[in-house]
Amino acid sequence: MIDNEIKKVLILGGGPSKIGSETELDASAFQMMVALKKLGISVLVMDNNPFSLTLSEVQPANIFIKEINVKNVIDVLNKEQPDALIPITGGLRAVHVAQELINQGILEDLNVKVLGISKESLKVLNSPDKMKAAINSVSEPAVPSKIIRSESEAFAVVRDIGFPVNIKKVNQRESTERIICNNAEDLSDLLEDEFKDDSVCVIEKSIVGYKQVETVGVRDQTNTKILIAGLENIDAVGVHSGDSMIITPVQTLNDIEYQNIRTATFKIMDYLNIIGPCHIQFALDTNDGSNYYVTKINPIINSSTALAARSTGYPLVYVCTNLLLGNSLNEIKLHNNYHHLTPIMEPTLDHVVVKMPVWPFDNIQEADQHLGTKMKSVGSTIGVGRTVEEALLKALRSSQFSPRDVLPSMKEISNDELISQLIHPKSDRLLVLIEALRRGYQIDELEELTKINQFYFYKLKALLDVEELIIKEPMKLSTIEVAHDFGFGDGMMAETWQEPIESVRSLYHAENEYPTYKTIEPSAGEFDQNIRSFYSSYEVENESHRESEKTALVIGRGGNKLGPNTAADYYTAEMLIQLHKIGYKTIVMNNNPNALSLSPQISDKQYIEPIQLGAILNIIELEKPVRVFIPGNRHFLLKQLKQYTNLNVQVLPPDQETGVVLPKDVTYALNFFVTKEDSYFISTEKLISNNKSDLDYVTAYETPYVLDETTLEQDIKLSKEHIASSNWIGLVQILFNQNKNGQSEYVGIRPLRLTETIFLSRATGINWVRALVRFYTKKLDIDALMASMPDISNRTTQMQATFPFKQLNVKVDHANSSQEVGAKIKFKIND
Repeated sequence: MIDNEIKKVLILGGGPSKIGSETELDASAFQMMVALKKLGISVLVMDNNPFSLTLSEVQPANIFIKEINVKNVIDVLNKEQPDALIPITGGLRAVHVAQELINQGILEDLNVKVLGISKESLKVLNSPDKMKAAINSVSEPAVPSKIIRSESEAFAVVRDIGFPVNIKKVNQRESTERIICNNAEDLSDLLEDEFKDDSVCVIEKSIVGYKQVETVGVRDQTNTKILIAGLENIDAVGVHSGDSMIITPVQTLNDIEYQNIRTATFKIMDYLNIIGPCHIQFALDTNDGSNYYVTKINPIINSSTALAARSTGYPLVYVCTNLLLGNSLNEIKLHNNYHHLTPIMEPTLDHVVVKMPVWPFDNIQEADQHLGTKMKSVGSTIGVGRTVEEALLKALRSSQFSPRDVLPSMKEISNDELISQLIHPKSDRLLVLIEALRRGYQIDELEELTKINQFYFYKLKALLDVEELIIKEPMKLSTIEVAHDFGFGDGMMAETWQEPIESVRSLYHAENEYPTYKTIEPSAGEFDQNIRSFYSSYEVENESHRESEKTALVIGRGGNKLGPNTAADYYTAEMLIQLHKIGYKTIVMNNNPNALSLSPQISDKQYIEPIQLGAILNIIELEKPVRVFIPGNRHFLLKQLKQYTNLNVQVLPPDQETGVVLPKDVTYALNFFVTKEDSYFISTEKLISNNKSDLDYVTAYETPYVLDETTLEQDIKLSKEHIASSNWIGLVQILFNQNKNGQSEYVGIRPLRLTETIFLSRATGINWVRALVRFYTKKLDIDALMASMPDISNRTTQMQATFPFKQLNVKVDHANSSQEVGAKIKFKIND
């Protein structure tokens, strides 16, 4: 039963996005906040991520824009006196803060409960030794390891566990790199160097090449447990699971192997007294699947729990929120959309989902592109299909970020380099595997080189056979039908045949053939559900129908990349919320498993499809939206959509590229909201770059920027003159440069960027995304909006971009805006 003593909770957010954590933490915090409010519980939220949707959807008095640390959390606990603290939506930082508060006795003194993570789980998260002890306590195998102080001790361990082994120094200040030794000579040579300075090392059995499998489970306080999903890494141990291609349901485990890891998951959850979600990672011996090791325990919400929820349609966050408050799985009442589904039912899928990593190397070319035990991807996409082949190709198409639906070729790579990359994979891993098959490499040979199961090479080979059919049998209905079944897009065929995409589409439309859409739901079609998440198929039955005569389609940004992508996902989510509020039925199209914008609470329908022209046109043909919105200036996609449709297509921020050359030297800006009739001054803003004055290198912002009254009046007047001559509307930024003598000059005009629009919303307390949506749908009362503008002169708001350089082990002297991974924000009260 619900704990009636809990009336108010504090949710800790995830902070700025980084490698290993993009928008999935905020998406889960948002969904949890909605569930708590429905249960009548007051919600407080603490975060310093300006792109947090949760911060925007909680009333201002209940948000605390501060860094998640012990001092700040104590301040909020003392001031607000919540009954409970929820750290599992904030990643490891939030969990570590919760543990420190427990250790200091602060939570006990304040009578604050920690929900979602037990004391036993906290110990495991912070200590590999305690995790190993916990695994062994339930008679499950942990990877054998031991601390050694001499060469003789090392060889004694090797006699017990055998080669190969990993060696790493026990020194937190040093690199955590593990060095593999395959034989006694390697080990002796390495240790001779390691022990010169009296180092202490850890020797561990090497499991490189083992199969990586993950599970996501849920447990309630009555000891009832269910497995939400099994996730199979296509890449073997040696490639970080965050950088691996992942497939669900698992494909290459037999029933005994699968039941072994399921049982192990439940035993560990029981031992750690987990209430809510748990993600566990395993390494299976490819020669004997019954021989496995538990490699990691994550009793928190993360990207794997997000993938499990997105893939199955199981309402994971809603269920877990109820569990944290004391309900059992049997007592939870789901939304009417789930009809016959009960939370205690384990998901069963009639579809396949493949996750494909997205890399930062186009933006940070200094980084090493080789994949290893340290995560390097900054995002991911998913493909959903009836078959492995279809899901695999959709995922690959989605990860390429080409609206033209063209896949890059690796045909120029030399044979020596091909072999090198098969053994030492890089970010274009899958394309290399495909190229090797094209060149006639045998599948058993490829399995030996890559440690990837033969099963996946046969699936890739099937895709190549279809590709050959497309090349040999162009512009035939039979070719198109086969290609569609295997996940090929219309754009891919059009490009191969050098035909307009409408010519390809008209071939099968003439036979009244159109894609159908299937629901992503957890009962494998056994029960009728009203879940509103879909993927395309070319089967007969269509489970999705036109939503309404007043529908707005919002096209998401897809997988997270560097630059403004996390901001764009927040922007997309806000657009959906605001469009719904003014009366539209809302549909989102996206393929990022971690996306805020795919949270089911903020749209009427979700399509998980490649963000490419053919797939977009298919949805438009079915839904007939009256408006299409695209977040961010995506010129090629916008041009194509306008070419093939007569719809009202709107880019927000408005697409106002006019060929104006932007300046290199800028100091500050004036922000305006512009209508056809007038322009309204909002704020001054300091533009801060890192050792360069080039506008591209501006990665920090501060408002207000203090100008004397005369200068400000002159700047406003000059700005309005340039705005009037530009014919631009919406949020517009006028750029100024201040020379060494303090004199200002106008240097340029541009639309307010995604990131700065959100920054402006935080600084002024006005939701400018809401204002833009209402403006472009002719619902905005501009005079009322400007009359509500607060005086922000008494405080300074600062936003600083964050970068992944440390995680990628690169040094960049002058970071630019295309290299941002996230941002942090803070306020300072002016004296």
